[in-house]
Amino acid sequence: MRHEGNQQPAALLSRGAIQQRRGLEVSLWLSIPVILALVHLLQIFEQFSTVGCEGVCDLDLIFAARAAYPWEVGVSLAAAGGAAIALRLLGKPTFWAGLIAVVLVLASATITSVLFQTGLAPMHERNDRIAQGGLPAAPPPPSPVGEWGTNADEAPYLEFLPDGTLVGTDGCNELSGEWIQDHEDEITLTLLSVTTASCDGIDTWLSNGRSATIP
Repeated sequence: MRHEGNQQPAALLSRGAIQQRRGLEVSLWLSIPVILALVHLLQIFEQFSTVGCEGVCDLDLIFAARAAYPWEVGVSLAAAGGAAIALRLLGKPTFWAGLIAVVLVLASATITSVLFQTGLAPMHERNDRIAQGGLPAAPPPPSPVGEWGTNADEAPYLEFLPDGTLVGTDGCNELSGEWIQDHEDEITLTLLSVTTASCDGIDTWLSNGRSATIP
């Protein structure tokens, strides 16, 4: 009787361990849809990081990582299912298959996120340089300051001065005025004074002009 009494607790303990493993196995498999839903939600928020990314980020890497993710999950679940069948045929605890499934799904999500962030890295580096003042200043717009034309008799000539004024001639009449350059690099001329001499064969494009664009 004493011998049987010692066996009964051992049998109960073994039965309890089996039930715990089965409960753990079920929990592991049920956790996979939850993990996939959370990963999907995180990927939606992660996608917002690509705003302003064109021309800077490695979009090919980003899109390839996202496109491969569903296949990675499918392969992970297939591998876990195969492991479950093999463990059952070998008479081993099958809860290991659920653990394999969780680990592989998490690994797939992690690898996808790492590749996604790697594709975003150039944009983050650019933003850091901007924040630290490390990017070179944008090149200044083309300036008209200087001499335009040939300062010779009967030849049109203009000199744009840094203070926004100009002097010159259309080949016959002396002129002076002001100039303003807008954000599209168009130069608007305001003639303040022009002499009125009459000359033959002089093109009037300069004296009649009011704007010009620097190409």
